[in-house]
Amino acid sequence: MRTLRWLPSLLLLLTPAALVAQEATGGAKVYKEAVASTVWVHSTRGLSLATGSGTLIDATHRLVLTNYHVVEENPKATIYFPEYRDGRPIPDRSYYTERAKRLGVRGKVIALDKGADLAVVQLDSVPDGVKAIAVAPRSPEPGELVHSIGNAGKSGALWGYVNGTVRQVYRKKWEAALSRTKTARFEARVIETDTPTNPGDSGGPLLNDKGELVGVTQGGALNASLVSFFVDASEVKVLLASRDVKDMKGRDKEKPDAKPVAKRTEPIAPSDAGKVFDADKLKALEPKLAELFKANAEVVIETYAAAPAEWREKAIKAKPAERQELFKEWGAERLKAVKSDGVLILVTLDPRVIHVEVPEAIRKRTPDKFAQKLGDTLIKAFKDKKPDDGLADAVKLLQDNLAKGKS
Repeated sequence: MRTLRWLPSLLLLLTPAALVAQEATGGAKVYKEAVASTVWVHSTRGLSLATGSGTLIDATHRLVLTNYHVVEENPKATIYFPEYRDGRPIPDRSYYTERAKRLGVRGKVIALDKGADLAVVQLDSVPDGVKAIAVAPRSPEPGELVHSIGNAGKSGALWGYVNGTVRQVYRKKWEAALSRTKTARFEARVIETDTPTNPGDSGGPLLNDKGELVGVTQGGALNASLVSFFVDASEVKVLLASRDVKDMKGRDKEKPDAKPVAKRTEPIAPSDAGKVFDADKLKALEPKLAELFKANAEVVIETYAAAPAEWREKAIKAKPAERQELFKEWGAERLKAVKSDGVLILVTLDPRVIHVEVPEAIRKRTPDKFAQKLGDTLIKAFKDKKPDDGLADAVKLLQDNLAKGKS
């Protein structure tokens, strides 16, 4: 059996969704539950770029709600959902712009209500596990606490949170300059609050304590302090009931299914290029790996003597949190390359890293904190110089926990 000299502080990487956060309450709870469904919207204006915010309101048909003045007449938009690090959204703008090809989701503007300053964008895809935010059944009352999430342009961070109090709900007419030569006239039922808003927050959600959408951020009064306006959800319901949206849903439903991809009949064989495991013991695990594959819980095992040069150089220079993101990206690439949606166990000797990735579909079938237990099992075994035992224990842990489910 081959053993390895592992650094004292071996790095274990888990997908952010696998991390267990403390129970949030109040505004923190609303934010935690809604932020994954809040997006950063990019819309071009010739050579310039306009940015705003939006809300996923229909996951089935991949619909995002934003302001008309965010997209204007551009029929296309690019949408970014938050990525996570240590269980929290990554707020750095450059993180998304530098990874635009991978993280940017293409969208088509399919409905506008120019009068109420609303727009609906249909996306090419929605990240797995992201849920739509429900539209509230009623408008809020004066005095109610409300919460908003947005991407203020002057802020150094994305997905910022603020709360405020409803001042009044009423019908309003107003004008807004979209450019030096273009002025828009709006009329809609609005929610007036004392919530501070800024350019870039436009299109983002206004939520009640239940996390339901009560309004859409529109903007603030320029000549007043803490007076902001949100398009009331009643206007959103009118737009969602419009012919443009209904016709789109009909066409979406009638689209012929894509040609089914031929499914593999056997699991992906472990790849031990790094010579981490004993060949005979790895071979002995194959029947159990085959059983997991049949149970829709494939385990992809890959080891490398050294990470590919591109990833290795970045990882050596990176801080721990940045290294985690790098290996998460590489892990996602590997799963995509082998066409698997299973558990990934990725080991490199240079740099010395274990990366464990448990997809949402498998986390839903296992007890709470399972991903952490799986990672702890592997890292302890590698520190004890017993990688074969650790891998065998991890496979057994997966089998046992799938049997237990969420019970």
